[in-house]
Amino acid sequence: MSLRLTPKLSLKSSSAHAPHRSGCGFDFFLCSGMREQEVMHSSWNDLDFAHSTVTVRWKPQYGWSPKAYKGREIPLPLRLITALKDARIRAIAGCELLFPTSGCKPKNDFLDCLKAVAKRSGMDPKNFWLHKFRSTFATRSLQGGCDLRTVQNWMGQVDLESTLRYLKPARGSAVRDKVEAIFG
Repeated sequence: MSLRLTPKLSLKSSSAHAPHRSGCGFDFFLCSGMREQEVMHSSWNDLDFAHSTVTVRWKPQYGWSPKAYKGREIPLPLRLITALKDARIRAIAGCELLFPTSGCKPKNDFLDCLKAVAKRSGMDPKNFWLHKFRSTFATRSLQGGCDLRTVQNWMGQVDLESTLRYLKPARGSAVRDKVEAIFG
């Protein structure tokens, strides 16, 4: 099931001192398809503002490594890059993490924050999980025309079957238009 953002579910909160407080944290989950631990350990050095990418890489200082010890590069939309540039200005001085706690430790309460946002929006918090951002990223990327191998690489999946589960059959007039474009 993919996450549907509605006006009722705002991912922004009232404070704007760090990326996770300005809404960038959840947008980062959605637009990168990264796993929770990958987001927790993302640093400013992982961002390439010039190429609009984020790199998932080993972080020995935190005793953390990517799943299967495999790093990767993921493209990010310009609107998120712009928001992250703005957030960097307000970031904690001397802290390399994108989403730190006040003590510059990896933020580990994203799920609690997401459920609190859902509850404040009048929605059932039990229906919200961080993995929904990841599955929405994969589904939207595939529906948008990205090939399976590219999405597999962005998501850091070794097995193509893991990526295939996000591929849904196309339906409706868009399918008819594609058939006409190919064979018509």
